[in-house]
Amino acid sequence: MIDTLDSRSLRPTDCYGQRFMKVGSYRYSVLAAHTDCMTDERPFTIRAVERKAKTRMTQHTISVRVDAGAFRVDRHELVVEVGDLVLWHCPNQKAPPYMVAGDKEFFGSQRLLNESGYSHAFGFAGEYQWIDAYGGRAAGVVRVHDPQCRDPGDFQRWHKSLTKGTLVMITDGAAEPPEVDIVTGQTVFFAIVKGPGISITDQRLIARAEDKPAKPFTNRTPSARRAAAR
Repeated sequence: MIDTLDSRSLRPTDCYGQRFMKVGSYRYSVLAAHTDCMTDERPFTIRAVERKAKTRMTQHTISVRVDAGAFRVDRHELVVEVGDLVLWHCPNQKAPPYMVAGDKEFFGSQRLLNESGYSHAFGFAGEYQWIDAYGGRAAGVVRVHDPQCRDPGDFQRWHKSLTKGTLVMITDGAAEPPEVDIVTGQTVFFAIVKGPGISITDQRLIARAEDKPAKPFTNRTPSARRAAAR
């Protein structure tokens, strides 16, 4: 089974994050995935105000739900301070894939631009080779290992490890680190520091859409290439 990894099409195991770096009002909508061209309506608002003090960035979470066939949020207007991070998450397992569509070029989950991010909780063991569906050079590998819980102690250690996330920083198409190893259930947060607008997409999804075999990931470290050759 493929654990669907695609920032363009958000699911309950995903979050989309955006920092707001300038004072202003930013309007947006939550829509079914890939339907932003079908409406210009932006009923929800993020209002960024000047920071009151030199404090650390605050993280805000907006909960998404489906009501009468439409996506809703728990706060129609959210006031944040400049530099704060807002995360969108829909916990409903039955909700269809969705996207966040803002009224500014940098603001939207369809293309991840500067100061944005995407997180995914990996539910199945395996190797996930991700690429930029828009043809950019951003790429990497997430290896998800079975926790091998043989006794209650193993289970407790695995359960505790789920609170630890892994961070991948992406700047101008270069991912650091390019390869990560986690255990089933852990989360990877892909932070786009700077870039023209990318996606984090399982390479198998692109190959399936194009109806041709996936090319192997080649941006491996020298040690990984030597290990693969053994």
